[in-house]
Amino acid sequence: MNKIKLVLAFFAVILTASVGGAIWFPFVPLSDHTMAKEVDAHWDPVYRTYSFSPSDDQAVSWIRFARDLEPHQMEWRWYAPNGQLYARSFAVVPPKDFTSGDWAGKAWSAIQIKGCDPERMQGTWRVDIHRDWRKVKSEWFNIGGQYVSC
Repeated sequence: MNKIKLVLAFFAVILTASVGGAIWFPFVPLSDHTMAKEVDAHWDPVYRTYSFSPSDDQAVSWIRFARDLEPHQMEWRWYAPNGQLYARSFAVVPPKDFTSGDWAGKAWSAIQIKGCDPERMQGTWRVDIHRDWRKVKSEWFNIGGQYVSC
């Protein structure tokens, strides 16, 4: 009897977890993430990789998660191979757009490599991705030198 009540309670929570489109659970519904060399016109990653050459134009950090009715503040913190903060960038992911049917919240940031400091700062880099001031993902990638697997 207690097991049945527990199962029913679980399903009641799941069914009501998204009232008004706002996710009640204290997690980010992350659906995809990667490093890439470019982002296309639809904000999708092109040439996914975790290894970059000093002659590459940029390193792109790309992430996608389910959107809700609230806008979300995004922040990327880029760390050089020596562990020091190299750069920060910010974006806002708008709320769901019911007219277009766009339910995926895509966001990205990039650092320039070629002709900039990262061209000379070869090694393993890290980028921390924050949504609403909470870290949701860290990615490690390499500029020059050894290969870093996906």
